Amino acid sequence: MFEKNSVEIVGFEHLHLHTDYSLLDGFQTVEEAGNRAVEINQKFLTVSDHGMLGAVPRQIKICDKICDKYKDKNKLSPIFASELYINSLQPESSCLEDMQNFTKDLSPDEIDTLKASPHLLAIAYSLEGYKNLVRLTSWGWTKGFYRKPRVNYEQLKKHREGLIFTSCCYNSEIGRAFDKGGEEAGFQMLEKHLEMFGREHYYLEMMLLDFKKQFAYDAFIVKCHERYKLPLIVSCDVHYCRQEDSHYQRLMLMIQTNRTLKEIEEAKQKDAMVDFFELQDTNLWMKSEEELNDKWLKDYSEIIPYELFQEAKKNTVKICEMAKGVTFDRSLKLPIVEDCDEKLKQFVLEGFKKRNLPQTKTYSSRIKEELSLITRKGFSSYFLIQKMMTDEARRVCPSLLGWGDGSEAVGCGRGSAAGSLVCYCLGITDIDPIREDLLFSRFLSESRGGRSMILEFKD
Repeated sequence: MFEKNSVEIVGFEHLHLHTDYSLLDGFQTVEEAGNRAVEINQKFLTVSDHGMLGAVPRQIKICDKICDKYKDKNKLSPIFASELYINSLQPESSCLEDMQNFTKDLSPDEIDTLKASPHLLAIAYSLEGYKNLVRLTSWGWTKGFYRKPRVNYEQLKKHREGLIFTSCCYNSEIGRAFDKGGEEAGFQMLEKHLEMFGREHYYLEMMLLDFKKQFAYDAFIVKCHERYKLPLIVSCDVHYCRQEDSHYQRLMLMIQTNRTLKEIEEAKQKDAMVDFFELQDTNLWMKSEEELNDKWLKDYSEIIPYELFQEAKKNTVKICEMAKGVTFDRSLKLPIVEDCDEKLKQFVLEGFKKRNLPQTKTYSSRIKEELSLITRKGFSSYFLIQKMMTDEARRVCPSLLGWGDGSEAVGCGRGSAAGSLVCYCLGITDIDPIREDLLFSRFLSESRGGRSMILEFKD
């Protein structure tokens, strides 16, 4: 028997962690997670929100801030991940009508399958992997939204490069198959995953939770390891920073699931909590390795062998070491219009005439001043793009509304852009800044921005 504090510290990193970007599911901010990571001696901050990557800018920012604070560039490194919603039947659809047309010919069993949104953890270990995470999550929201932003097998196969996948939680395809059909059904689903993703970057995931079905599931995952020789990881399915936050997360989940305390208790008694296991688990805080060891000793030492538990912890560090250093260009990217400087001047002159502006020194010098600064700083394409957008809005709006001349779609202008005579000549605004005595320098000046902000768009 093992005693408290007898489990060796070998290194452990959280790979399965939710923030408040997992809407009504994660009860912690990215900043709180980053600070807690340092507190418990984590070297990496992995964020794996449900079906999205919205936390990435703040994730990078807090890691940079912590590295600067400790004057150690390796103090905390971001790892990019997402707990995807998947469904094998999900069609490519962009509206409710598409889904209605798709579902009308499905059988009752297929309808039941379509309603489910199992989970799949995907971790980017390269820049291409990050790009594929972006592609998958974007497709889920724009082409695969049905109850949740989901992706299908076709998209997963198409965009699997650069990604590590895990068997994920009880609410995964493997977990659902195991729950419904036992071990053989679970084995068959795992084999489907291996066929899709291969063995090289696929891990079996164990969780040390209070959720009562997790114990049998972890025992099954150990059998999968023995049968298929796949590597293991251990995770906590983190949804909040500290143990005392559990109560507030449960209240938040009651809003999400539209359940009262009485209904939760009834669901527990009827064993109907598979989809909402967090509601009966107060064990989802961001644990230190010592706390994880204590949980293993208390509840899982007879289910997960010591050697496998230690190896699973080491594998979390191994994955982070593999996935660290994924960086990408975060600067603003816009298409570059060919011969943009000349085209801008041409459109401005045409607009000057169309507006019937007086050919005085005041107007001509202002136009020259603005064009000179805009072209010198490399913003010509930006202004042309804004012109295209406003022109198109004015063109389309009357047919959509059935009335108006299109000006309703754009308005007269707002903010400091109204101080630009070039914007007025291009039709981006409808305010003459000379007549209204507005300053161009409030919008753009020598000290603000430049060509480095606009890079040639590359797919």
